[in-house]
Amino acid sequence: MKSQKLRFLNQTLLVFVGLAFSSMANAKVEVLFHPHDPTLEKIATWIEEAQQQVDIAMYNMDTSDGSPVIKMLKSETVRTRIEKRELQIRVLFEGFGTDAENAVKMQALEDLGIDARYLGRSVKVHHKFAAIDTGLVNERVISGSANWSLGSYRRYNENIMFFDREGEASDRFQTEFNLLWQNSKPFGKDLQLLEREAKFRDQAELEIHFNTPRRLRTDKKHPLLTDQVVRAIESAKSTIDIASTRIRLIPILDAISAAADRGVHIRIVIGQDDYRDLSNRAIYLNKPGIKLRVKFYNLKPSEFLSHQMHNKFLIVDGESVMTGSFNWSESAEKNHIENLVEFNGALGKSMATVFTAEFESIWEMGRGDLASLKDRLANMKLTGQTPKCAFPPTTMELPEIRSLLRAHRKCEL
Repeated sequence: MKSQKLRFLNQTLLVFVGLAFSSMANAKVEVLFHPHDPTLEKIATWIEEAQQQVDIAMYNMDTSDGSPVIKMLKSETVRTRIEKRELQIRVLFEGFGTDAENAVKMQALEDLGIDARYLGRSVKVHHKFAAIDTGLVNERVISGSANWSLGSYRRYNENIMFFDREGEASDRFQTEFNLLWQNSKPFGKDLQLLEREAKFRDQAELEIHFNTPRRLRTDKKHPLLTDQVVRAIESAKSTIDIASTRIRLIPILDAISAAADRGVHIRIVIGQDDYRDLSNRAIYLNKPGIKLRVKFYNLKPSEFLSHQMHNKFLIVDGESVMTGSFNWSESAEKNHIENLVEFNGALGKSMATVFTAEFESIWEMGRGDLASLKDRLANMKLTGQTPKCAFPPTTMELPEIRSLLRAHRKCEL
């Protein structure tokens, strides 16, 4: 227990001291990680500190009192500011649940004085971002791979980035929000809240990409996020570290395979969900230069939702980072509206330091206890006991998983 606490403190310290400063005066980017950093508390603080307006595009979020964000929104001070229109909050909510379940959440938001809308189209908004006070002195953006839900907060591996006075991030995310809001449908009352205007500032070390469908865009372009990931992989000279829920896009698999062929050392961690049909893609990843591990935690691979590997990040040569909401799958590219954030230059190196520290902790997750896990399961089998299917998340190599599943075909959920 003492070593676990020490490891937790070390990981947290690495994250908090790993602040990345851009070349813009006073601009700052910080990244925090689930499940060991207080992300929802920081989100709540940033919304509470907003001067005028908060615009949120969110695939899923908790609206229960257990969420630090909801607790803050229900506080007397914030409620008063919302009622007086001193603080205006708009939420574009998609929701992964049924229509009835999503409606309950949107009604809960509207009951707090928030203007809620939904896109109501065949494509899903999969963003997880907030644009705060765009154009004002203390403008801010929150984005990353994590939904604002308590389940992901406590059990998933994922990231949330906090952009403080970073002009391009504010402009790009605000423009994306405005575009989607203009094409969305009111859920309840249309509060006619003011729209924040975005400028077009540029930060050379930061690139932000969206795959918003052509029919929603004024420029009629439909950029592919797949192409951005492929470009980043093709730029690698020595190393690539990937932590992704899944890797199912053939162009990306092709790029990974080609990088290994030219001598790039590649480490990949995927989620238990992606393990289930990995045999279909083994030809791309079964190479000497590629080391693959799976975040594994259940003897029934189909039970993959409880502790997802929900990051979607790529570190190239320890010098640049690409991350965002984008899952590397066909459905994400064609049926979801997603984003990717790319850090390069001095900013990229700073962010790579932080993301690499997190990658190392995921890469070694639970491996110190793997032998004892195998022994415990083996002893239960010898004594005729049926083990529980679930066990602490552990990053395993493919032969380790196959051996474990062959030895324990029966388990209790």
